[in-house]
Formats: sequence, structure tokens, C-alpha cells
Amino acid sequence: MKNEASIMNAAVLEAEAFFNSPRFEGVKRLYSARQVAEQQGTIYNDYSVAKSAAHKFYKRLRELFNQQKSITTFGPYSPSQAVMMKRSGIEGIYLGGWATSAKGSTDEDPGADLASYPLSQVPNEAASIVRALLAADKNQTFSRYKLNEAEREEIPVIDYSPYIIADADTGHGGDAQVRNLVRRFVEAGVPGYHIEDQKPGTKKCGHQGGKVLVPCDEQIKRLNAARFQLDVMRVEGIIVARTDAEAATLIESISDERDQPFVLGATNLEIPSYKSVILALHAVLRQKGVPVHGHELYAASLVKEETIHWLDQVGVLDFIDEKLTQLRTDHAFLLEPQFDAILAKTVEVWEKEAAVMTMSEAAHEAIELGLKEGLEDTIQEDWKESLKGMSFQEIKAFCSSLGISFNWDCEVMRSPEGYYQVRGGIPFAIAKSLAVAPFADILWMETKTADLEDARQFAEAIHKVYPNMMLAYNLSPSFNWDSTGMSEEEMKAFPEELGKMGFVFNFITYGGHQIDGLAADEFSNSLLSEGMVALAKVQRKFRLLDSPYKTPQSHVGGPRMDGALAASSGRTATTKAMGKGSTQFQHLVNTELPIKVVKEWVQSWAKINEVQGEFKVKLRPKNPGSNVLELLVLKDEKIISNVIFSSLMDRNKQTILSIRDQNTLDPKYRKKRLMTLLHIFLLNRFKSNVVHYLTPTEDNVKQCEGMARRGIYKNVHEEVGQLIVAEVDTKSVTQYVDEPEQIDKLLEIKLEKVVDIS
Repeated sequence: MKNEASIMNAAVLEAEAFFNSPRFEGVKRLYSARQVAEQQGTIYNDYSVAKSAAHKFYKRLRELFNQQKSITTFGPYSPSQAVMMKRSGIEGIYLGGWATSAKGSTDEDPGADLASYPLSQVPNEAASIVRALLAADKNQTFSRYKLNEAEREEIPVIDYSPYIIADADTGHGGDAQVRNLVRRFVEAGVPGYHIEDQKPGTKKCGHQGGKVLVPCDEQIKRLNAARFQLDVMRVEGIIVARTDAEAATLIESISDERDQPFVLGATNLEIPSYKSVILALHAVLRQKGVPVHGHELYAASLVKEETIHWLDQVGVLDFIDEKLTQLRTDHAFLLEPQFDAILAKTVEVWEKEAAVMTMSEAAHEAIELGLKEGLEDTIQEDWKESLKGMSFQEIKAFCSSLGISFNWDCEVMRSPEGYYQVRGGIPFAIAKSLAVAPFADILWMETKTADLEDARQFAEAIHKVYPNMMLAYNLSPSFNWDSTGMSEEEMKAFPEELGKMGFVFNFITYGGHQIDGLAADEFSNSLLSEGMVALAKVQRKFRLLDSPYKTPQSHVGGPRMDGALAASSGRTATTKAMGKGSTQFQHLVNTELPIKVVKEWVQSWAKINEVQGEFKVKLRPKNPGSNVLELLVLKDEKIISNVIFSSLMDRNKQTILSIRDQNTLDPKYRKKRLMTLLHIFLLNRFKSNVVHYLTPTEDNVKQCEGMARRGIYKNVHEEVGQLIVAEVDTKSVTQYVDEPEQIDKLLEIKLEKVVDIS
């Protein structure tokens, strides 16, 4: 027993040391180290993937916060998308419930983001993403073992660590559900989780209506439960506290004083309650033959004649009669718009008659009236501002001390379901976030649109109280970014500006869902109209981008699996997947002139011209996704020459190389035929019959003259509008590839004999 006691004490001390690590500076817990130790048992589980990812990811987010920078990311729709995100250099990954709902599963229908899926569904989705990242890491490691040192130096190492923040919705219930959900995420290898302050069962997407909030203390319980589970598992998980208070209109309970300044009430108490008016409206419509039955959910005694009389007095019944013909139908396209219009009209009239406001606003009006009627002005100067943040009890006490009374009642505004009505907005979101900040690592205010000033208002208010608090921002696809009023430059700079305010994790929630749809839409239509040219175009783009998808079997780990087969069979196996029968080798055939050819030409150029340095050549889209391409030559990582162009086919099936711009950026490399080499490569690579120089310069003119003298161009026309049009001698161009010595001859021509300045 003595030994058992010492083991228990050691576990408590270990939990205390975990609590007191610098990682948790400023974090508040509502439980003790002993309570954590009591839950841990004696058989240790390391949860190494989540533990390592959480530690490194949090450290990276802190670095970004201190540098006023951020991660800009999106939610992938498949594990492969997550792998490609990491390959592209996106450090963190978001995993949202929106796309999980939209996708469905083997057990669940696709649907809207209502958190209607089982608690296990997002962790299961996360597990497949983590597995894909770990497999990609293994495939990379295996392939790098097969390279020599020089080759490894050339190819960068990709960090596939699962830096994921996943959607925990509302926690899917109470304490047990929150802890169970966090446990599942940790077991899947996920280091971060966001929990929102909506009510389970009524949860909506942050950009839908009808959101019901829970009080501040309920959200704190969720966050505290999540931290407790993480502490039990000894994982430094990252907790994101999300609030939907900016656009919410309802709250489940007003028991927490921090919510009370935003609760709405009626100051005219002579009118029927909100609930009775809504039920009476339903009863009247049903009496008039409209197929609505909402009032039948409730006791019949709640539908009162005096309430129907009030509806008549304020003109709602007349408004109903005007629309009655369209209302007496089961056709939703006729009924629903008219019903919504009647409901909106009724609510508008009721709120106006009720003189709806917050309790502090009602008290403010009463005090101002008292001052006008002779109340001694002995109130402190800042009473108006102080009043805004007071609880109900504090307002009552303050007004009582002044001898002021007023009418105000939030009970009469309760919805038919019993929810209280609140005034959403940024001030409410700030109050909610400040209340939960000590229990979270990152704060997130869901917003109705993208607005830097709204973000700044939130950030400044939070950092005034918690200067080191990290923030997150939803760059939602639900926003129409072209309707925000931002220019493209402002959109481009938006994430960077957020970083300066302390937003370290900024994400496009269901971005992967949208790009998946776009790609499928475009390819489907292309397949119908172009047959297998559609797939050939996709494969060409993979080759252009040097995407791992160009060799799909290797991408998913075929060589590594063969390596395992060789190991387990003592190298006797004849069933290697990547062996003789693999079709992957078709994709290694050079169907276009490979970039390595021009690399070799540039090396020869450098040697002949005695130019020292490390040279690289890149061919890539000018901008991601663009059909305009750029061929670059770099010396010691600095661009010395480039050609910006596109390749297109006219209706006569001639392939046109359209040169948008070309530059030899360092003057000392001009007149050395570097640009001529790049042109010869492009003409071969894209099998061009014609070259167009758009808005040509004097350099372009001389370039064409030189190319014509060498027999590369047959005819050059300078009189075609704002173009130079040059016909290509394809036989001459091909000769430079078929007979490599021709390149050396071109480069060895004495400089003084060269007229062009390419």
C-alpha cells in the first residue's frame, strides 16, 4: 500500500508539473492536479502523434503571433487534398463540420451544417487525414533513402506533421460528450479543436439564421472539460473558443450576468407576450384554411381572444387577408414566402409596440427623464458607460439608489421554444470571448462578412485585457468576396493584415469542398466535349507542375510497399507492383521536351561565357491556376531572365506561342543569346508554328531579326496592329534538339558578329 501511495503522489506531482509548464501560462483550470491523476490509471498511453503535433504546432503559432504573421489555410475535402496542402507549404490544416456534413458517410446522408452527424464522424474524418499525412511522410523518407547526397540537397524535405484544428461543434452535449469527443480527436492524432457557444440540438452553421447561444458559464464548462481530458491524456492540445454572438438572436438561459447586458426586453407591458402573438398568428391562419399547425404544439389555452384582437388592431389580420389566396395551398413556393412575410410583419409590429431594448437602455431613458424632471445630478460622470455593462441586479440597485423605477421585462419576449432574445453584434462577441479567454488558447469570433475593421475592433478589445491572446478568423466561402467592396489587392493582403492584429490561424472552412466541385464540374464537361483530350490536358498540367500525381502509383506509396515486400521475402519476390507490368512508366516518357534540356543548355551557356554560380531553370504558371506560364532562369536563387507566355491553338490548328513579356534582368547577361536559348526551348516544348509578341518592344524587334537570320523564323510581320507575328521554321528549331552540338555552335559565335541583343 505504501508503494501505491507513492505512485499516486508521483502522478499528482507529474500533473502539477504539467500544469505549471510555460506552455500553460495564463491558462485557467477549474480542477486540481489530483483530480487529473485520479483519472489516469496506471497503464501509460503516449498518444505520441497528437502529443508531438500539439507541442510543435502551438510553438509555431506562438512564433507567428510574435512575428505578427499567420497561417492561411482551408479545409480539405479528402486526405489527398491535405497531403497536397502540406506539399505546397501550407503549414496548418482546418477540418470543418460543414464539409463533413456536406460529404456524408457510409452511415449518414449528406446535409447542411447542423451537427446532426454522430460525435465520432469528424474524428473519423480526421483519422483518415492523419493517416494520409503519416503515409506521405513514410513515402518521402523511403524515397530519400534511395537518393544520393547531391540529389537530397536538391529536393526539399516536406513537413507532413498533422497540424490540424478540427471542428468539435458544441461538444455534442455535456461534460461526458465533450471529453469523449476530445479523446477521439487525440487518439486520431489531432492537436487542435474548436468549440462554439451554440446550444446542442439547435446548432447551425455560423452563417445561417436561428442560432441559439448558451450562457458564458456553459461555454466555460465545455472548454474546461476539454482541457481536463487533454490533461488526463498528457497532451498540450490547442483549444479554440468560438463565439457566434455577432449574429445570434437567441440565448438558452440568462443566468450568467455577463450575458445580461445584451438581453432584450419589452418596456410596454400592456401588450400580449411574443409567444402568445406567434401562437395566435398560427391559429388565425389555420382558421382561414392555411396549412400551418404550430399552435397545436402548445396548450390550447395559450391562444387567447384578446391576442387575436390585438393582431386585428395593429393591422396584421388585414395583411393576412391580402395574401390569403396564395396562402391556401400546400405548394411551398407559394406558401412559404407569404408566410415568412406575414411573420416578419407581425414581429416588426410587435417589437415596435413593445418598445424593445436592453435593460440598460431602459434604465438610461428613465434616468435621463428623471434628470429633466428635477432629479439631482449627483451621478458619477461615467454612469452612462458603466450602465452598459451592468447585470440586471446591478441596474436595479443603481436605479433604486436614485429613486428611479421603470418598466422592462425580458420574459414577455421569450420565443415559443422558451429562448430569450438578445442583441447580437461585435460588443456581445467581445464580452463572450473575454469571459472564456482564460480557458482557451485561441479566440474566434464568427462574422457575417469579411471586414478588417470588425476584426480590428475585436482584436483591440481582446488584447486590451489579454495582450498575448492568439486569434483565429474564418475566411468563409459563405461570404461573396466580390461583394465585400475590396479590391483584388486588398483581398490578397487580407490574411497578412489579419496577422498584424494577432490572428494566427485564418482558414477557408469548406474550401476543399468547393475546389472539389469546381474540378469535377470542369473535367466532366471537358470529358463530354473533348473525349480523352480532357484527361491528356490534366496529365500535361501535372507534368508542367511536376506534381506527384503525374506518377500516381509512386505518389500513394507503391515503391515503399515493394521495399517492404523485398525485405519480407529476402529480395526473392517476383510480384513487385512497380515492376515490369506497371503502367506508371508510361508517365516517365518525355512527351514534351523536358526542362532538363534547357537546364543543360544554360549550363553550357554559363561555361562558354565564363559565368560562375549555381543555375536553376523553372517552368511554372505565372500565378497559381493560370494558363499564362513563366520560364525563369535563376543564378544563385536570383532571377536573371524570364519569359512570360501562353500557348494556344487557332482555328487552323496552328499552335501559337504568345509572348507577353521577356526580360534579361541583369544587363551583363544581355547580348549573350540567353534569351535565344529560352525561345528555342519553348518553340520545341510547345511545338509552335507561330510566335506572337504582344505590345512589342525594341528588344522584341531585334530578337526577331536575329532569330530570322539564324533560320529559326521564316517570316516576320511587324505591321499587324500591336503585334509582331513570326512564322517558325519547325525543321530548324527541331535541329537544335536532335543535334545538341548546334547549341554549342550557336553559343560560340563571336559576340561582335551578333546583331540582336537577346
